[in-house]
Amino acid sequence: MVEFKRVDEALDDAAVQAAEAHGVLAGMLCAAGAAELGDWWSVICENESQLKVPEPVRELYAETVASLADPTGSFDLMLPTDDSSMEERAKALHDWCQGFLYGYGLAGGREPAKLPADAAEILRDIHHFAQASFDLGEDAEEDEQAYSDLVEYLRVGVLLLHETLHPRPEPAAGTKAKAAVAWPQADFRTLH
Repeated sequence: MVEFKRVDEALDDAAVQAAEAHGVLAGMLCAAGAAELGDWWSVICENESQLKVPEPVRELYAETVASLADPTGSFDLMLPTDDSSMEERAKALHDWCQGFLYGYGLAGGREPAKLPADAAEILRDIHHFAQASFDLGEDAEEDEQAYSDLVEYLRVGVLLLHETLHPRPEPAAGTKAKAAVAWPQADFRTLH
């Protein structure tokens, strides 16, 4: 995946930073099944005169579209690397969730009440996470585990939501079936 830092630097003049921009794109793709690069760029770029999309942003777009279509579940959230502070990563995760909800709504995503139970639950959870704060405790290892669990829950949840709203065609007879995506169990004790 394109590096967080490269995308964040490329978005220096944009209305949002890398995590939130990626959340917007993921939300648009889940809601509509597809999103044009130019449409996403016009949402996240603050400077309307900047028509040229920076290369790292183009790469992120292409990787995200491909990973959500990939039956092996290669999608991942665009977040700071593990060598960033937990505070920075927690804020980026919060921003990612807010971006996702904005993109999902912007692209006309269905309300939770009109979705199957699993998909509705992940959408409600993303809404909850976007409004919650990640309180750091005394134990850095527990904070790391809680953060990792939450990121994995969201990653798999987005895959589930996308697959529910835009199912892939069944494989033809004699071809390999798609890989199942395991639903992680997350510990949300640190969210308030």
